[in-house]
Amino acid sequence: MSDAKLEAREFEAGTVIFSEGEDGVEAYLIVDGYVAVSREEAGQTVALGTRAEGEIIGEMALLEDAPRSATVTAQSAVKVNVITQESLGSMLTGVPETVATILTQLLESLRNANDLIGMYASRPSQDS
Repeated sequence: MSDAKLEAREFEAGTVIFSEGEDGVEAYLIVDGYVAVSREEAGQTVALGTRAEGEIIGEMALLEDAPRSATVTAQSAVKVNVITQESLGSMLTGVPETVATILTQLLESLRNANDLIGMYASRPSQDS
């Protein structure tokens, strides 16, 4: 794998890094801080989780060339390294096609799981 030079970027706490539905042209490797991942379901904001140092956000839209499936908001000061389609292509140079197929299938499974989490989390409670 090639070592691509990645641009550093910083976000203040409370900053929306990207929003659900936007075109995804970059992914971000979190270098410091943490973020919240959420999406809208039936008019409600549904928390999908948090991501922190060493994790990547935005990879699904970058690899699938699809709109963002969630909104990511900085929960602290956040430092990231930006991964563009070009830098990702450089990193994947020489990777066997089978590995690329596995990545695509994993991302599809993750997107489906996020859809299910959002759907179930937005349903009214049966305990009322």
